[in-house]
Amino acid sequence: MASMLLLTDPNFRELLPIPILCADVAKSPEQYEKYWVLEILHFKERDQVGHEFVILSVFDCGTNRPLFHLHAERRPSRRPDEQREFEPSSKLLSKLDPRFSPSDDTISRLRDNFKADNYDHLASLNLGSPSLKKLSFLAACQIFEEVKNQAWYYELFRRQCYWFCTNFLKRVEGKTELSKIAGRHAERQGTYGRICGGRIKVLEEDGVKSDIRERNDRQKDQAKKQEEEDREGMKNMMVDAMQRREQERLAALETTRQAIQPMLITTQARQEAEVLAWRSMFSQIVAQPRST
Repeated sequence: MASMLLLTDPNFRELLPIPILCADVAKSPEQYEKYWVLEILHFKERDQVGHEFVILSVFDCGTNRPLFHLHAERRPSRRPDEQREFEPSSKLLSKLDPRFSPSDDTISRLRDNFKADNYDHLASLNLGSPSLKKLSFLAACQIFEEVKNQAWYYELFRRQCYWFCTNFLKRVEGKTELSKIAGRHAERQGTYGRICGGRIKVLEEDGVKSDIRERNDRQKDQAKKQEEEDREGMKNMMVDAMQRREQERLAALETTRQAIQPMLITTQARQEAEVLAWRSMFSQIVAQPRST
């Protein structure tokens, strides 16, 4: 599926789930090493909801093809329950609270009739030429996967499309050490559509930074805990191995003792018999009468 997205003609219009894309790329990364992301644009729709999405401009270093563009976004899942890949406890949660839903994180080819002027431009992140090697397509997929792993679910006021796009861009900034440039409508980032003039701020950028920082801290703590558990496990394995070796040594000594015990008994009996024989002989010599 990933190869179809990148290698086929521009008319390919399928929506590819980002987890499937990341899995395909991870299976054969060498196939995608020639693709580099040169720019990321952040847009917002001009409707009541104000849906946000990002566009990735990708260059194929292995051919003379022009830049092609990919459209990535998050929406609440519209699939039936039996097709949703999430935990049973989360199924119950989504039924009890309509704000929660599994998310559909997808990527596709940008439509040919896309016109940037019809959308609010929130931000741009220029990554430079492929020779700078700032962000490979492989790395972009890994970042998408990190975002998905951080929150696979869609939450209306916290883990929605605003959070998805901002989280992705923040992670790219952290990896490339580059900063995005605010767009003409940057103040509308994270605002809820056109309600109240687009002044209802649903998501603050600092909140996304905190999310990422807390996630990274948790991962570090988990890694540290796992390292300590591995170290303790290795220590226990070494102690067990030493105990087993000592038990094997003692068992070998016991086997040897049991094997030579009969020989020791036979030798001792022979020595005792010889001593008795010598004593008897000596007694007989002493007891003989002397000749006059």
